[in-house]
Amino acid sequence: MLNCKQASALMSRTMDETLPLGKRLALRLHLFICDGCTNFFSQITLIRKASRAIGNHQHCEDLTLSDEARQRISHALEEAKAKKENDV
Repeated sequence: MLNCKQASALMSRTMDETLPLGKRLALRLHLFICDGCTNFFSQITLIRKASRAIGNHQHCEDLTLSDEARQRISHALEEAKAKKENDV
């Protein structure tokens, strides 16, 4: 069975090439049991889609932030602004 390092290498390779059947199956099995790698794969897939959309000067409709992500970003920006104001 693949470890996370091997799985991440295969995930990266899938961005550029079709993996042999055995490696694809091993990767799918690993993704089935590993939430961390599943999240990583989702992230690199999103980055790839976004890069292609920017490269094509098109907007990709499935590249949207969840409400939770928007709230986290907004909260982080507010905290950074407050910290900066306190440091001045």
